[in-house]
Amino acid sequence: MAEKLDSTDWEILRAISHNARMPISQIARKTGLKRETVKYRLGKLISSGVIKHFLTYLDLPKIGYPVWGFMHISFKDLDSKNEKEFSDYVKNNPHIIFAYHSLGEWDFGIEFFAKDPQQLYEIQRELKSKFSKIIKEVKTGSIIKVSKINYVPQFD
Repeated sequence: MAEKLDSTDWEILRAISHNARMPISQIARKTGLKRETVKYRLGKLISSGVIKHFLTYLDLPKIGYPVWGFMHISFKDLDSKNEKEFSDYVKNNPHIIFAYHSLGEWDFGIEFFAKDPQQLYEIQRELKSKFSKIIKEVKTGSIIKVSKINYVPQFD
């Protein structure tokens, strides 16, 4: 069941959408709300599960990982055992930063970071080789520029 959010909840969510570490006092100033209101509403948004995580967005090239790759995967002959093995591999691979099931042409998507194009190739090759019996098709590429990240929709 969807949580009912009012305009105050949305104001708070928009205020923290680009800086989840923003102090309550700054959120209050930015939204024109009282600190107590912001504190109460944030607590409610967290306890109800509307806010699932506060994430850190790193500038990975600055720490030696300038290559950002992706894979779109379609499966064949996927049973529950193979799906669990694949999911466990993805969850435990330190290079994979984002993974998702999808509808449409592709069954699964993965994003990962690498130190250089060679490492990107090796990550992709290892996954394709390890799961060749269940992978039907793979499309790969590299993300060169992020144009937008916003996990708080700007509804009217």
